Amino acid sequence: MDKKKITVIGAGTMGAGIAQRPSQSGFEVWMVDVKDEFIKKGFATIEKTLQKGVELGKVTEDQSKQIIKNIHGTTNMGEAAEGVSLVVEAIFEDLTVKKELFTKLDGLCKEDVIFASNTSSLSITELAKTTKREDRFAGLHFFYPAAINRLVEVIAGEKTSPKTMDNLMDISRTLGKIPIKAKDAPGFAVNRFFVPWLNEACRMLEDDMANIPTIDKAAKEAFGIGMGPFVLMNATGIPIAYHSQESLHKGLGDFYKPSAKLKLQFESNEIWDLTGEIQEDAIESVKERFLGVMFGVACQLVEEEVALKEDTDRGATIGLRWAAGPFAMMNEVGIKKSLDFVNAVAEKSKGTFKVPDILRKQAEGNKPWDLKTVRVTK
Repeated sequence: MDKKKITVIGAGTMGAGIAQRPSQSGFEVWMVDVKDEFIKKGFATIEKTLQKGVELGKVTEDQSKQIIKNIHGTTNMGEAAEGVSLVVEAIFEDLTVKKELFTKLDGLCKEDVIFASNTSSLSITELAKTTKREDRFAGLHFFYPAAINRLVEVIAGEKTSPKTMDNLMDISRTLGKIPIKAKDAPGFAVNRFFVPWLNEACRMLEDDMANIPTIDKAAKEAFGIGMGPFVLMNATGIPIAYHSQESLHKGLGDFYKPSAKLKLQFESNEIWDLTGEIQEDAIESVKERFLGVMFGVACQLVEEEVALKEDTDRGATIGLRWAAGPFAMMNEVGIKKSLDFVNAVAEKSKGTFKVPDILRKQAEGNKPWDLKTVRVTK
């Protein structure tokens, strides 16, 4: 990008993390919010992250001070819009408020400025319609914690130009991120299979298939992760899991309907009770059900051309920190066995889930997925 000024709208946890990344890469960053107190909290978040980085030897004290110096806080949208090349919106998930913001920004920014939304659930195409730059509007979905997690989804709306996508892929790499492309569809790439993974844990609890400690243990073993779905939901917030599932349900149909258990837990405003004895005899069946849902949904999103197989796997390993992605795991399990797991999910769904044709065809040939795993970094 010719110009080196990036504006981030929103100084909350995500906005502050997003602002830190370009500052570390030498960009001039403007962090905007409606009140000075919010901006101060944003700087406090950045300083806390950087201090931890200093303690771990990731950055020096001098580098930390320079990163802070590169970031300007303001409540003046016009000031932040002047001379900017990219605007990243990172406010709360409210479609109406986001639309109002982008309408205002459209009048303040020059024609060549690219707009990007950090939304994890709202339609990029719908947001772009509020502007006169639909070809220069896309999604930049950073993963938590935004200052550290290397994954970013670059999402194309219906009218996003290839040039805009290329620019955002390039800038993401410049920020030290690993970008993956996704189409504007419910859940984009990663949440499309991750959120149902959480929901399926609740469904298994609802079906009395196993208790919470057993489901968490099975998930940790199957996916090579440190936290199971229930511990994770307690840490990140049950409302996030519920609302994300509701969003998928609205966009994709009844298979994605939130589990009754998840709904009740959300309404109770309490965290999951993690106590109980491990039911060792249920571990394998829980693993198979997790894999069946994850394999099926991952194949669906690739079949619908939402994302590539390789990008789907990168989303899992980089964004979620799983030991392997869905397609690599299918290769490890075996394609025919993977199809068996997905068939079991389809049968239990009572017609709400269709086994993807690409998986059926792959199983007929009984060949592993061809995955291009070489990545060149300059």
